[in-house]
Amino acid sequence: MALMVALEEYEAGLCKRCGHDLAESTDPAHDYNNPTATAVYLPAPGTPVQCHCCAALERSEQAVAAQNPQFPAAIMHAVQLVPRG
Repeated sequence: MALMVALEEYEAGLCKRCGHDLAESTDPAHDYNNPTATAVYLPAPGTPVQCHCCAALERSEQAVAAQNPQFPAAIMHAVQLVPRG
């Protein structure tokens, strides 16, 4: 049980979008618009790149959304890598 509490506390300290530590990523000293910032976040070299698995999931989600299901968020999608043939 203590392990689950520790995991929940750890995850609560992470940004829900990028996964970085909120204490670091929300520090004004790291704000791109702060002229006295000690460090700033910049796009990593070689990015952006497209995850082709995520793209396949997105295509599946859009196809189902076009069918107008009652609860589109409840639809579970799965993709797999298959040889092109």
